[in-house]
Amino acid sequence: MTSMIDFSSIDKGLLKEAREETHKAIQLVAIVPRHLLPHDITDSSASLLWNNGLNMLTSQDVNGLKVGFNFIDQQIKLLRDGATVKSIETIHQTSDSVFEELKNALEILGEVGERLKTDLPYELPASVEQRGRPFKKQDPGALEALMYLYKLTHEVLTITFETIIEEASEITCWPHHYDLATLVTLEAHEDPEKAKSIGFGFSPGDGSYDEPYFYLTPWPYPDVADLYDMPAPAIWNTEGWVGGVLRVADLTEGKEKEMICDYFNTGFEKLKQLL
Repeated sequence: MTSMIDFSSIDKGLLKEAREETHKAIQLVAIVPRHLLPHDITDSSASLLWNNGLNMLTSQDVNGLKVGFNFIDQQIKLLRDGATVKSIETIHQTSDSVFEELKNALEILGEVGERLKTDLPYELPASVEQRGRPFKKQDPGALEALMYLYKLTHEVLTITFETIIEEASEITCWPHHYDLATLVTLEAHEDPEKAKSIGFGFSPGDGSYDEPYFYLTPWPYPDVADLYDMPAPAIWNTEGWVGGVLRVADLTEGKEKEMICDYFNTGFEKLKQLL
């Protein structure tokens, strides 16, 4: 693990722009498994995985092929056995032009590129969609910070669920919200709305908080009046959804991993009692 990024030195506007630009780019990564793997009503086939060795988000395996996104050079990579067989530039290209290059590359590699479509099973924020606007080169510090946070999240979630929980869902990044998370089901039910669960994860920023944060989300949402005192610097979010929020900006330098692990561990024990 590299040392913590100094977020106080990174312009928030640059970090937001990098988040939106990379969020748009990973839609192209998710397209490949979404259309080449068997259809899944939950869209889980399009979920991405963090690859520690490559330091990038990669797709699910498609006949031995994976698609990844490299934060640093802003390239989409086609991978076999961990090796890059094709790199596609996004900078100065539109989503549509990158999509066409991706389709052609898959045809050359023996995959069925013509089956790919650009339609999405969800709506993206307008600032992310902008398909007609070419990708722009982003601030290197902002890109490195985002990459670091996904790497840190994967490490912390792995540590947490190896030590306190035996059964948790795979740690995945959902392209819709761009969050990296896992879900612990406390009480299963054939109707998902009646199941009891706790979500643990990281968001690079969204409509609720326009900055990176770690979250805890109990389901079903408890009554706000029953919430326990959230240990500072974490807070409760109660507008739109109920859950704990620990903003990256509130982490203490040198104690980041410890603070996040404590936040997840304490939250798990407290939320189990609450649910």
